[in-house]
Amino acid sequence: MIHSVREMGQRALVIEVTAEKDRPRLSEHLQEHPFPGQVEVIPGVRTVLVDFRRRRDAQAALKLARRLKLRRRRAGSGDSPPPEHPVRPEVNLPESYVECAPLEEREAVLEVLRIGAEDAAVPEAGDRGPSAGVLIQDIGRYGFGDRGLGRSGSVDLAAARQANRLVGNDDSAAVFEVCAGEFSLRICQTSILAVTGAELSMEVITEEPVQNFRGGQEAATTASRSRPAPVRAPFWVFPGETLHLGMVHRGVYSYVGISGGVDVPLQLGSASTDTAAGIGPEPVQVGHRFGLSGAASRFVGIASVAPTPLPELEDATMLRYVPGPRTEYFGTRRAASAGLSRLESQPWETVAPSGRAGLLLDGDDPIQRTIAEPMPEEPLLRGAITVSSSGQPTVALAEHPVTSADPVLGVVVREDLALAAQLPAGAQVRFQAVDPESLGAVRTR
Repeated sequence: MIHSVREMGQRALVIEVTAEKDRPRLSEHLQEHPFPGQVEVIPGVRTVLVDFRRRRDAQAALKLARRLKLRRRRAGSGDSPPPEHPVRPEVNLPESYVECAPLEEREAVLEVLRIGAEDAAVPEAGDRGPSAGVLIQDIGRYGFGDRGLGRSGSVDLAAARQANRLVGNDDSAAVFEVCAGEFSLRICQTSILAVTGAELSMEVITEEPVQNFRGGQEAATTASRSRPAPVRAPFWVFPGETLHLGMVHRGVYSYVGISGGVDVPLQLGSASTDTAAGIGPEPVQVGHRFGLSGAASRFVGIASVAPTPLPELEDATMLRYVPGPRTEYFGTRRAASAGLSRLESQPWETVAPSGRAGLLLDGDDPIQRTIAEPMPEEPLLRGAITVSSSGQPTVALAEHPVTSADPVLGVVVREDLALAAQLPAGAQVRFQAVDPESLGAVRTR
């Protein structure tokens, strides 16, 4: 029944069965009898990906999975087996998830004034490119991988969590994810905000009335003044003031958190926008107004002395990864790790349109596949380094496909996923294999 059990990254296992018909029974068994610390089970064609909360949970399950015995289904059983392949959930979705003015049930606290340098068009559903735009995101929706729906959520989860913690929110509160463009937000009540992620210029603009006398008559006008806002630190914004995010200097994604969290309806338990699946709040547009999902906190964080990782401007960015689980698709008898050596021996350049789905890379020396037979589709997780038929790798990000027929050569460690998310087009990338336990470098050639 069980053909092999392999580690995938730091906290997941890939369990392969001897025949495709056995996979539904394996999925059913893992749902009914989960391993300790098991988070999610995602089926492929002949494999099942089991994700865990901690590495030690995955290590303990590794030994148990190798001794796993599956009971055969009784003939004539009335229970229908799980679907052979994952399918997307059928969900009746409303046409719009974000209420515009007026808000009848809750008071508007935020109003979007500007997106992009010239109010650029926001991304449409299914658009995976990195064009300037703003989305509502949180930590994502878990538990639907067996139905073909990924987790989505913030591309840079570390920066989104940091924004929430700075303003006293729970990690799961919804924030604005701003991609590579300007963003202006008017505040309608006294609020505490924080902006994290990409390095950018930022200011708070105040409009003040000014009395002028023309021809003996009094004329009221307004004058603008601005003050700088700190990055990665909580700050106050008062009614009528506008927070303006300028152009990005380093990185790609910025996160705007407000104490109380952005209020949008949840879809499948999450406020995140999945542009690939078309689920969640629609992309934010000029004129949209938002309330708070909870009470504003009076207890906020302190300025961060350790900003979330950002790529270097001049040097190649090093991404650490755990080799496997499908290195044999790129190896030979003489050089079992030939694919890993080729991955590490050269710099790779990020290419457009890299977006929320994955970081597309291009190199002068493609990674040659040595097993010609097609691989049955297998589950993916964030950070997986898949290699296409052209020999060019892709690092899976927030909206990666749930399964893929491209073999996984390695998985970027969780500690470097934020760094991978912030790489712009044209950046240089190198890879370093590490031990999943210590994160110390290991040799692959």
